[in-house]
Amino acid sequence: MTDPINLPQELAPLGRLIAETIRDTPVRLGTPEGAADLTAQLIVNVSAYMGRQLPRTPGLAKHMLEVDTERQRQLTKWGDQHHPDGTGWQRFGDTAQHWKDTCDEAHAAGSTTWAPILLEEVFEAAEEDDPVKLRTELVQCAAVIQAWISDIDSREKP
Repeated sequence: MTDPINLPQELAPLGRLIAETIRDTPVRLGTPEGAADLTAQLIVNVSAYMGRQLPRTPGLAKHMLEVDTERQRQLTKWGDQHHPDGTGWQRFGDTAQHWKDTCDEAHAAGSTTWAPILLEEVFEAAEEDDPVKLRTELVQCAAVIQAWISDIDSREKP
């Protein structure tokens, strides 16, 4: 079956599944163009529901669900929290530099490990006082954490 509409590559399998479901569902849709219109609208709605962009990184969707479960637990326990950032201290920058140097030395020696990488990112975030840059640093922290989780998950289980 050909795609009923032009889709980004990562959405094409979803589009085909929805189109096949519509085609195989005994519902009077009218014209074939009506089916294509319905398919396009379903794709838009499903995509909006799942987020602006589906995770393309293997395993990320599972991690996101686990993080969401933990966030729901936190919200149940503590409610929606709002606190000052508590960032912008130079001592955090000095500590970030220490962990960056540690990472550089480990990389040069071929002995890189996850903990120093994450600590470098965390202290870079803690140093930042600009909210836009802080957010960028926190996204980098989250990405390192996701990579570390993925690495753990990829290891052979005993």
